[in-house]
Amino acid sequence: MGPVTSFLVTSPAEPSLYVSGDNSSLARVREHATRIGPVDIAFLFAGAARVAPLPVPLTLTSAKAAEAAHLLGARAVVGVHVEDWAHFSESRADLEKAFTDAGLHELLVDTPRGERVAIEL
Repeated sequence: MGPVTSFLVTSPAEPSLYVSGDNSSLARVREHATRIGPVDIAFLFAGAARVAPLPVPLTLTSAKAAEAAHLLGARAVVGVHVEDWAHFSESRADLEKAFTDAGLHELLVDTPRGERVAIEL
């Protein structure tokens, strides 16, 4: 639909962090994965955000988020943009089901609202 900003944060002796941005294209994720290689933690904008009159989601569907995690070789995934706003057409439960169906549930980090979460790699 237009330019999408995703980014990779790296620092010596620290886990790499990939942030997908508002992207719904697995082709774009595949390009990034080819260029940057495996990532430690992927923050994936899921929730299949939809706004009229656009016929496609602006962020990853749950199934595409699971595929993105696989493409990126992520060791852990934080699914964001799946709660609270009306334009998200898929929920946290949808994301969890997609990761379970893909055999990747162990990658998905549980992020209870209002709680600090330590990500173990």
